[in-house]
Amino acid sequence: MGQSQTVYAEGRTKLSIYDEPQPKVVIVESPTKLEEHIAYAQKYAHSTLEESKGHVYSIHKRVKDFENEVITTVQTTVTDEDFFPNSLFVGVAALAGTIIARRRNLFLRFATSSALAYGASAYLLPKTTHNLGVQWERLENQCPHLKSAHQSVNGVVKCARKEVEGVLAQLKNTVESNKRLLVDQFQSGVGKLKEEALKDKQAFDEIKKDVESMYSTRSNPGVEETLKKSKQ
Repeated sequence: MGQSQTVYAEGRTKLSIYDEPQPKVVIVESPTKLEEHIAYAQKYAHSTLEESKGHVYSIHKRVKDFENEVITTVQTTVTDEDFFPNSLFVGVAALAGTIIARRRNLFLRFATSSALAYGASAYLLPKTTHNLGVQWERLENQCPHLKSAHQSVNGVVKCARKEVEGVLAQLKNTVESNKRLLVDQFQSGVGKLKEEALKDKQAFDEIKKDVESMYSTRSNPGVEETLKKSKQ
């Protein structure tokens, strides 16, 4: 009889009754081209909106600052003077200047109107006029072009003033010469009248003496005859 051998199975493991675990699936979302363009448009619109808000805020701030500056300037310029009726009088003075120089050129009309308005303002509203001058100087310092224009206008006004003063001086000399001539003529006429009056007085005195002498030596008919001769 032959001998029996024992055979062993190598590497045998016990099988699991559960399913093997599946690997984790990671889903990565990638935007489409349309979504990318929409996202870019939204971002650009948001930045533009924020920038516009900044500009609007800066403009509003500037307007507010300008409003506060105007209010402060008006409060410092307009004093406690009776502004409303006096300002109407100043306007009437300016209108009167244009009416007075209505047949002159534009420059003279403007100069006459401005001069009358300034004179009325300086008389009726002296403090306000002074404050307006201060504000005008400040504005000229801020705007060099306005200052140069003002200087050129002042130069033209000075030249016109010199011409007017020259014409007035000539007129004054003419009036003085005519006045002297009239005075001389008047004085000469008065002198002639005085001489004639003196002659008449002397003649009257002589007649009076003759009459008195006749009164003392002759009768009344002789006096009448003497008076008749003197009249002839």
